[in-house]
Formats: sequence, structure tokens, C-alpha cells
Amino acid sequence: MISQASILILDPFKNLLDVYRIFLGKENFWVETASSLGAAIQKLQDNHYAVLISEFLPPFEETFQMLQGVKEQSHETYIIIVTNAVVDDKTYERLFDIGVDDLILKPYSAQKILTHVKKGFRHRNMMIHKQELERASLTDPITLRIQQPIFNPGHFRKCLRQELKRAKRHQHPLSLLLLEVPGDGITENQLERVLIEVIETLRIHTREEDVVGRENGRFGILLPETDDAGSQAVVKRLLGLFQSSSSFQTEESLRAFVETISFRTFTYPDKFSIPEPLSSVLAEISRGYTQS
Repeated sequence: MISQASILILDPFKNLLDVYRIFLGKENFWVETASSLGAAIQKLQDNHYAVLISEFLPPFEETFQMLQGVKEQSHETYIIIVTNAVVDDKTYERLFDIGVDDLILKPYSAQKILTHVKKGFRHRNMMIHKQELERASLTDPITLRIQQPIFNPGHFRKCLRQELKRAKRHQHPLSLLLLEVPGDGITENQLERVLIEVIETLRIHTREEDVVGRENGRFGILLPETDDAGSQAVVKRLLGLFQSSSSFQTEESLRAFVETISFRTFTYPDKFSIPEPLSSVLAEISRGYTQS
């Protein structure tokens, strides 16, 4: 888990850790401490922290690995090195290359640390906000309802273009499923319930590498490295899941409606006569290969 105001402090001196805990606690930060590299690594395995304040401890190579691991797991964690070690130019450059955000040499005042911590939280909040904006620009509004990524048409076509290029390059099959959900015969509220249940089923019962998105009023699913037989098996399984869903069994009108849901399947390279506007992606890729 990660707390909005969480700080992990690594320093070998317990009295210094106690000082940190007192003055940062007064600012309503949630503070955890570690006096050894091993103890810090254990805490980092269990939690993500908004800010990491760390002494540059020997063995230095292990400290480098720990700091680099923090950034790989949680890019938004703000790392502050506070040290009395001698940091030469090469080490200084390497620290920032692996993701350290700030470096303070001891001795220092509590107010100086607090200033840098607040700077770290501002930086982290800006990163999270940027990530949310980027995610919102790529996903369909229904994503907010189901808490699962469903890409908007523009990004779905971009994914299709990328997967087609990969399939061409490596001579692998690629399947595209287009899910048709008719809107006739039920109310708007009922249709919304059906769509949410269908999309949740798609996200739960497709692979992590599969891409789900909106496409021209339909839903599309990209199945990398999946041939026609594989795509037909996926369709059969998904239709069975839709029709057996407990959410629709209690309402006769919805049960009958769900049975009208259908798929169209396309598999590259042999059965890929995809409809407009997706077919424009094929033309773009063909032009690119011709030019190259």
C-alpha cells in the first residue's frame, strides 16, 4: 500500500531517526524508520512510500541497487539522500542517473529537511496528476465506472497499428474481435448495466497482453499471437460467460437481450478484411513498408 503522506527514513543512528520522527510527525506525516539497509529493503517490499530519505550507506553498491529498485517499482517516490559521506563527481552523477531526486550534505537543520520533504511531496503530486491526465486521454469514460483500462478509439487504433507491425515483423498471427452490443429493446439504464458487466468480463477473462477498447460504437479486443482457432475459442468462452452471468439471470428481458450480443472475428494475415475506419490502419502500414 502507499500513504499519501508516507515517509521512510534510513539512517544508522537511532537518535537521529527519533528526531526525524518527532519533527516530521508534527507536520502530520506518517513516518517509518530503518537503521539498516536490510530493514529498509524489507519495508520497501511491503509498502510504497511517497518520500524516501536515505543515508548513503556502505556497502555502496547495495545502496545503489536499493535506490534503483525503489524507482523501478514506484516512479513517483521522491528520493532524498542525506549524507556525511564523501560523494565524488562520478558517484554524484550515478546517484542522479538511477533516480535520486535530491542530495543534502550533513550537517543540516530540521527546517532544511522539512523544506526538501515538502518539495518532494509537491513533485510527487505533480507526477501523479500528470499520469492521471495521460491515462484519461487514452481511456474511454466507462473506465471510471469499472476501474479497468478500456482505451478510447484513437488509442485503440494506435495499438492495432503497433500490433500489426509487430505481427508483420515476426510473422506471428494477430486476431481482432469486434463485439456488437445492440441497443434496441432495453432501457438506457439496462444497457449501461449490460455494458459494464460485459466490459468487466472482458477485462477479467482476457490476458494481460490483450488490448480492449472502444471502436466506432463497438468494443474491440486485440489478441496478439492468436490464430483463428484461438480467437474462436475466446469468442465461445466469452459468449458463454455473458449468457451465464448471474447479473442477467434474474431479469428475463436482459437474459434475452444478452443472447443477441455477437462477435466478428478477424485474423492476420489470412482473414483480416477489417471494416472501416480500422482498414485505414492497414493502408498506413502498407505505405510505411513500401517506403522503407
